[in-house]
Amino acid sequence: MEKIELSKEKTALRAVAAVIFLLIGVGALTYAVSQFFSTEPGWQTIQAGTSGGPTCGDEFVLLYEVGASGRSARKEGQDLNELYTQACRTAFQLFHTEMSFEGVVNLKEINDRPNEALEVDPALYRAFEAVREAGDRNVYLGPVYARYGDLFDCEDDSQLADFDPRLSRSVAEEYAAVAAYARDPASIDVELLGGSQIRLRVSEDYLAYARENGVQRFLDFGWMENAFIADYLADTLAENGFTNGAVSSVDGFARCLDGREGRYGLNLMGLADGRAVQAGTMEYQGPMSLVSLRAFPAAAGDETRCYRLKNGETRTMYLDPADGLCRGAADFLAVYAGDWSCARLAMEAAPVFIAETLDREALERLPAEGIGAVLCQGRSIWTVGPPPAVTGLYDGFTLNSGWNL
Repeated sequence: MEKIELSKEKTALRAVAAVIFLLIGVGALTYAVSQFFSTEPGWQTIQAGTSGGPTCGDEFVLLYEVGASGRSARKEGQDLNELYTQACRTAFQLFHTEMSFEGVVNLKEINDRPNEALEVDPALYRAFEAVREAGDRNVYLGPVYARYGDLFDCEDDSQLADFDPRLSRSVAEEYAAVAAYARDPASIDVELLGGSQIRLRVSEDYLAYARENGVQRFLDFGWMENAFIADYLADTLAENGFTNGAVSSVDGFARCLDGREGRYGLNLMGLADGRAVQAGTMEYQGPMSLVSLRAFPAAAGDETRCYRLKNGETRTMYLDPADGLCRGAADFLAVYAGDWSCARLAMEAAPVFIAETLDREALERLPAEGIGAVLCQGRSIWTVGPPPAVTGLYDGFTLNSGWNL
């Protein structure tokens, strides 16, 4: 990775670059920074258009080297923007739990019609296939996500009790009851019927509970939503021949499609004296999928996903399907693999991170699956699997191979 000095005449460019890095957060993908915003062939930030309706574009950053394929940079940029915009709009609609869209069978439609066979978009069908293959039950915590999500709109700790199970016994009991249903395939499950048809099967007992308690949202991808969307966006780009770049979400999910020799970087986040810092940068070459989970706010927009109490405690979106409580076994955990999707990595990392303490055996199994991991705890950075190149250590942080916490 080459350090690039910006001249005094480029102060504005330096400021813009700083803003972009803040927006990308721990999912930062750095490559030839000085060329990101060139109107000539080179690295550009591709933004989803909004004239055709809302998209998920404000949650993602697409960095792409236009013109590198030999096509006209202007034409390639236009085609890429059109494709990316449509993909962001489709993803926004498919994974939405509160809004309906004409002609779209999305999560809201599925939640509104339990026990009916419905034909869904192939992308949504593949998402449920991945959930089934992983045996993951987080997606069935819909009622908890719906209620708990309001916690992040609170402006003062005194407002938390209506949503925080750690502060209210009644809320804890409510979440535990839903978690019990969520863990039980006999109570709720998505049946894959083939031909892109699914059925959200909900038991009569759970339906009765839902009617009594005003439950309207059974399914919700929750904190993993952008992992599935990152896969959809990346797969759409690759299927249409756009592979000279990378897409990342502001909450830590990234897909690098670039198989060339250039090196990318993942920002490793840690805590120093109670504040978020970039503990180091992990260098890698694509193609690569990366998932970063953190137990503290570290990037712009994190206030919608992480709440810090006055006593220093934090509440995150990483909910344990055992009881609906948020947990984080480390300050920061990143997992990465060349042939896994973001969604698979997220579901693999979930039981490791969403726990009271780190599971050493679970961590040590990751390399056998072709997964590398980097975690930050205190002022230490630990790598699991073949040690990647980590540069730019923050003052006082140390790098260790293996782990011994």
